[in-house]
Amino acid sequence: MDPILLVGHLLLLALGANVVAASEPDLYTRHLVRAGLSLLAAFLASRIPIKKLVDVSLYLYVGGLLLLLATLVYGVDQNTNSLRWLNIGGFSIQPSEFIKLFLILYLACFLSKNGPDHLISGPAVMAGAAAVLVVMQPDLDTAAFILLLTTLILVIAGVPIRRLFGIGVAALLTVMATQGFFIKRLSYVTRRLEAFLKKEQVDQTASAQEAIARGLPFGRGPGDPVRGVPLAHNDMAYAALTHSLGVIGSLILFSAYTLILGRGLQIAARTSGAVSITALGVTLMIALEAALHIAVVTGLLPVFGLPLPLVSYGGSSMLTFGLAIGLLHSAAREMRREEEEDLVEAA
Repeated sequence: MDPILLVGHLLLLALGANVVAASEPDLYTRHLVRAGLSLLAAFLASRIPIKKLVDVSLYLYVGGLLLLLATLVYGVDQNTNSLRWLNIGGFSIQPSEFIKLFLILYLACFLSKNGPDHLISGPAVMAGAAAVLVVMQPDLDTAAFILLLTTLILVIAGVPIRRLFGIGVAALLTVMATQGFFIKRLSYVTRRLEAFLKKEQVDQTASAQEAIARGLPFGRGPGDPVRGVPLAHNDMAYAALTHSLGVIGSLILFSAYTLILGRGLQIAARTSGAVSITALGVTLMIALEAALHIAVVTGLLPVFGLPLPLVSYGGSSMLTFGLAIGLLHSAAREMRREEEEDLVEAA
């Protein structure tokens, strides 16, 4: 396994344990188990060649869509006023987390086979299908993230803007035609956006920023619980971290993500084809979700529910990001293999 990625992974898991200890100590033992599963998932994924996963990516993605569809019918509500979880064999999973990873593999397959200057209606329809099914839960936050991640991957991979513009117009027309169906289900989004535009802090953001202020500069330690911050162990994990560890905790957090971001981009640049696109997509998924989470907690963006990767409490999220890190390990191994072959050829 790649040592840089492993260090970043372990640092984030350690910070996550601190967050849960300071915000929801009753969940601490369960969180440690999930952290262990995240490491196990990373190890197992690191042993699978990415090209084999890419070959079956369409089946994985369609399976993910079927799970999203099943969630709308058989899903359970875990105090979020939405059907985001599906009980399978006594375990509760959140398919919308896994679909992000399946989407990256599917895009890697499509772009490596067809190249960037190709009709992208297929990827647009596939990403749009996932977004629609997630919105129907309702979960606009994750749906928007799926579309944003897809757009970034396509742009960086070199898809011409003219193709993206056409898809964007079609998507806008679809949204306008169906907005009446979703407007009542997504009224909470409208309220959050209006409050943000009026510079009115919602209670969750205000309490999170108060917790951050109490923790500066050196933190109050995990023994001083975070009080009055809803979902401090999940959606507001950065507030709990800063409250507990202060500036030092934030610096460790940013350093860990920087290690993963830098190494992931390096792997993407030094590999080719599906491996490179997978490494790029996974790196963007981790870095983008972390940046959006911190921006929300600090009041730079309206409130929405994205976890802090490998830090926030949540089984599906921990497992998904563990698998994502594992794919980067696998890509790193492919990078080393390609470099060794180049050296042999040069000799």
